[in-house]
Amino acid sequence: MSIDVSVIIPCRNERSTIEQVLADIDAQTYRGSMEVVVADGCSDDGTRQVLDEAVLSARYRFPLRVITNERRIIPSALNRAVEQAVGRVIVRVDGHSRIPPNYVAEIAAALDSGVADVAGPRVRFTPGSRSPVAYAISTLQSSMFGTGGTPSRRELTRPVRVAHAVMSCYNRSVWERLGGYDEALLTNEDFDFDYRATQVGATVMALPSPEFQLMARSTLPGLISQRWRYGWWKAAVIKKHPASLHLRQVLPVAALLALITIIGMSFFSTSGFIALVALIYGYVGISSCAALLALMPNVLSDGSPEGKNILVTVMLSPVIFAIIHGVWAAGVVSGLLVGRKAGR
Repeated sequence: MSIDVSVIIPCRNERSTIEQVLADIDAQTYRGSMEVVVADGCSDDGTRQVLDEAVLSARYRFPLRVITNERRIIPSALNRAVEQAVGRVIVRVDGHSRIPPNYVAEIAAALDSGVADVAGPRVRFTPGSRSPVAYAISTLQSSMFGTGGTPSRRELTRPVRVAHAVMSCYNRSVWERLGGYDEALLTNEDFDFDYRATQVGATVMALPSPEFQLMARSTLPGLISQRWRYGWWKAAVIKKHPASLHLRQVLPVAALLALITIIGMSFFSTSGFIALVALIYGYVGISSCAALLALMPNVLSDGSPEGKNILVTVMLSPVIFAIIHGVWAAGVVSGLLVGRKAGR
């Protein structure tokens, strides 16, 4: 039996969310044949037991297979899953995400129509927990100031050609042509995949729809760890593909280096101290305005956030944006100076 779409899920320790992900896939309106391949990275929280039970129960309308990703890293999970998959279209879904019923149908239609060889949805962050801090992190990460204007995280009116589409899906032939994901990259393997696809003539498109809901980090330490890791491995990608660097990625690094310079100057001159104070106040002001703009659609909607969530989002916005921009930039600079081996 031929399969039209293979949904692949890299997964490790997702016991609290994996059943909802499978339920979302089961609710898809796509009318073609579909299978799901989950690459479990040796989970130790009971995720594998949940998956094995789902396989035995056969309660979903699609064939479900679970394989072991012994390396426990995302690019390895993706490669092992695609190797086992048989569909002509590969749709990636994460183990801690939500997708609407039209998700697979719209992605497959874009790839089948020839509009794109690689296509990604619009991505929106959702809170990782019910806490006001988690709400603030997801709201600010979804904002223009938080994303830097990445097409996949903007409101698009039409498909846009890009170098990278977040959560990209693709025709299997693209994966075969590229030789899969680069397993030397522990993070940013998806950007590297898409960028290499453009280098061999494939068309990569960010779609205005469907929407992929990605669970954001729920704590500030978790966000710091994530942004550092993203920055460090972005440095590895920059070394591999120098021409892939965008202005929006240069700006945080330039701002960090300028901040370090001004801090140094502030110890030796009054003008340096004044410049530092002005920079801090300016960043706080911009962050607060960006937070209010990000909150506006939620405040105007029927399910407007609680006052506590609004207050915490505005108050923490300078800290959260500093983590999003500054920690990421510090990771990039460190990665460029030290190299990828130390990052492991």
